[in-house]
Amino acid sequence: MAPAQKANRERFKKVVAEAKKLRKKNPKLTQAQAVKQAWAITYSKGTKVGAAKKAAPKKAAKKAAAKKSAKKAAPKKMAKHIDTKSHNVNIRVVSGIGSLTSKAKELLKDKYGKLASKKLIEKTKRGKKSIQKEMTAIAAKIRKIQSI
Repeated sequence: MAPAQKANRERFKKVVAEAKKLRKKNPKLTQAQAVKQAWAITYSKGTKVGAAKKAAPKKAAKKAAAKKSAKKAAPKKMAKHIDTKSHNVNIRVVSGIGSLTSKAKELLKDKYGKLASKKLIEKTKRGKKSIQKEMTAIAAKIRKIQSI
């Protein structure tokens, strides 16, 4: 076995031992989480693997990131056309809203019809009541779509 392989083997054994300690301290940790934390601990102790450090990001990039995080996107509504004038923001356009609502209404009506036929076949009161609850929920959804 090459000396680099032996060193890696020893490092791995240390990580496994560290993961055991972490799991004893916090039994809710999964094995994978404990191993990740153990690797982070071994790397932070000064063990260098040979990865080069990244150059510090430019200050202008930090300002741009701060501006983007400061803006909050408007909540997405299906009934309105959402458009923004700024070229920095993702532009979301909702079009063809009528076809979406008609498709949704059609699907819900099909589901309602299937439940109605299922209710006719059902023999127990409990089963009929549960089916009726589902049907009223679907009817409420249909009404909500019609109001859009």
